[in-house]
Amino acid sequence: MSELGSLIGPDVQDLIRERQWEAVRDSLARFDPADVADLLADLPDEVDVAIFRVLPRDRAGEVFAYLPLDRQERLLLALTNEQTRNVLSGMTPDDQAQLLDELPASVTRRILDTLSPDELKAARDLLGYPEDSIGRVMTPRYVALRPEMTAAQALDHIRHTGRDRETLAILYVLDGGKLVHELRLATLVLADPNARVADISDRAVVSIPATTPRAEAVQVFRKYDRLALPVTDSAGQMVGIVTADDILDVAEQDATDDISRFGGWRRYRTAVSQ
Repeated sequence: MSELGSLIGPDVQDLIRERQWEAVRDSLARFDPADVADLLADLPDEVDVAIFRVLPRDRAGEVFAYLPLDRQERLLLALTNEQTRNVLSGMTPDDQAQLLDELPASVTRRILDTLSPDELKAARDLLGYPEDSIGRVMTPRYVALRPEMTAAQALDHIRHTGRDRETLAILYVLDGGKLVHELRLATLVLADPNARVADISDRAVVSIPATTPRAEAVQVFRKYDRLALPVTDSAGQMVGIVTADDILDVAEQDATDDISRFGGWRRYRTAVSQ
């Protein structure tokens, strides 16, 4: 059992045996989604289903994204369409796309049928990029500002629209969908409230095309040391962002793939399983 599972597992299992699902939900709310997923790995599949039925939608999506692929697949097959929709709606579009890319086609088709029109469009747009491109891991959830906004108006816009964005640290100024400027939130906060967003000086824009291979994108992040980078199409239209966290996941996956190519990973897994 994991360290977290050893710490809270017995208490949660007691609540599960007593079918106190609301208490289970409240208990799990105290922990990070990654730790909750780690705990669920120690529980039977049927318990996973019961827990996901009571978790809040956003929480369920966050926890689900951390589960191993085989666990995700079994859970999706056990949930109803409505329950599946609730879980997926709590996931970011890039996590949705990665899931759709890895699951068997039959399960993927069922999932696509549960997505809302906007979610379906976002997932399919992401899946339309080359398999190893940064377009597959970007998210369309970012804060966009108009050039004519004042700093005060921009901050008000962030308060009303920023709640479910991937990051608020970096803001993007778009003119007709074209990326023209980027601002750090700290720069915007310190600016004259009446200054136009387009006139507020900040660092130069660094963007990457959606078709950029992931390995190249990793190098761009290393060179410019950014928290996030805007992703554009061939016409300079902004289509999403990729965050440093996403890039870290990509770099780790690439390293694992390199080990696997040389057979080291397979031999290691064989050795530790004996």
